[in-house]
Amino acid sequence: MKYRFAAAAAALTLGVTAGLGAASAHHTYEVTVTNEMEDELLAPILVAPVAEDGKIFVGRYVSNEAEHQILTGEPEMLAEVIGESAAIGHGSDGPPGVLLAPGESVTFTVPNGAARVRVLAMVAPTVYPDHYVTAVVPLNGEPVSVALDRFDIGYDEGRMQIEPVAEAVATVSVGVM
Repeated sequence: MKYRFAAAAAALTLGVTAGLGAASAHHTYEVTVTNEMEDELLAPILVAPVAEDGKIFVGRYVSNEAEHQILTGEPEMLAEVIGESAAIGHGSDGPPGVLLAPGESVTFTVPNGAARVRVLAMVAPTVYPDHYVTAVVPLNGEPVSVALDRFDIGYDEGRMQIEPVAEAVATVSVGVM
């Protein structure tokens, strides 16, 4: 399992930016993220085409804007760098009322022509200060559900390197509208 985590982290950080395959037809997608952690909240969720991964991951770490999202829970800076192809979904829990509590879901729409999108959210720092969840979701005009895995960027340890932490701590479901 540790090897699988390492392979997944390497794939994330080696720039899966090519957007393999042809872009899906332009659809509007309904994205639902469900927090399946027992006692931790998720910060606002960013969804962007995988072709923008170079603006999220740099080598074996994350960009300054992604680091900001992972450390503060605020995805706006990263969304601004990515541009209009990025979307943000907010929960309604916890102070300041934009977090996603355990067992809760948030649904928002994403207009997109990408073949695959990345979903990224900070895990609220109540236990660990620098964890996030992510997954790549195929958009082929069909409903799909994908597990979001958890990673540590190593900021507080001074390692500044992504390491896998846990699998399937949240779920993202995508449907075509």
